[in-house]
Amino acid sequence: MKLLAVFAHPDDEAFGPAGTLSRYASTGHEVRLVTLTRGEAGRLGPAEHLTRRELARLRSDELRCSARALRVASLRIHALPDGKLAELPAEDGLKIIRSEIGRYHPDALITFHSAGISGHPDHRTVARWCYQAVRESNPGPRLFAYGISPAQADLVRHRPLTPIPEAEITHVIDVSQYLECKYQAIRCHQSQGESWERMQGVEGGLAAFLHYEHFSLVWPQVARSARLDRFEE
Repeated sequence: MKLLAVFAHPDDEAFGPAGTLSRYASTGHEVRLVTLTRGEAGRLGPAEHLTRRELARLRSDELRCSARALRVASLRIHALPDGKLAELPAEDGLKIIRSEIGRYHPDALITFHSAGISGHPDHRTVARWCYQAVRESNPGPRLFAYGISPAQADLVRHRPLTPIPEAEITHVIDVSQYLECKYQAIRCHQSQGESWERMQGVEGGLAAFLHYEHFSLVWPQVARSARLDRFEE
């Protein structure tokens, strides 16, 4: 299976569905990772003393490290303006995503759930662009929206997060065997160390919190009587 993961920023993949990406990349499937920005508008750690160009270079290097840790087959970093995706004409993002779909021919595409978990406008915009691009493709890949479950959201005390509604969760992927790869990917993003430190204080322990990754199959829309543990049809 060919899996395309499309996100807004470097680190979205690591703090997001890194376990699933690693699981598929490590078991004979081809995984391509794409980000639409270079993360130059970040505010944590070294952002205080780096120019935007320097921060973009640093975070792009961190993303390359993460991609190696997850064993993804290919990586593409685009340079749309970080923090301003919602202000762009939709065609700017759609052109990139259509091109990725057309060149890579994925069986499935992963992006954030429509609420973007943290509510970041860039996350929500990329999710919207992916949905439109997939719907327009003929034939197109299945679209899986990644997010956290309501139970997971309840365990995070340091910031409000928006989960996938329970009724929308269609796939729950066991990534327990790939948590070390996920940890390595997160550690690659040293500029985001503050987020990693806060994450380790999650109620119940980090391993239990990250044991499963949750997805909603948003395209095509099909009825599911039970949650599946794999993307393959």
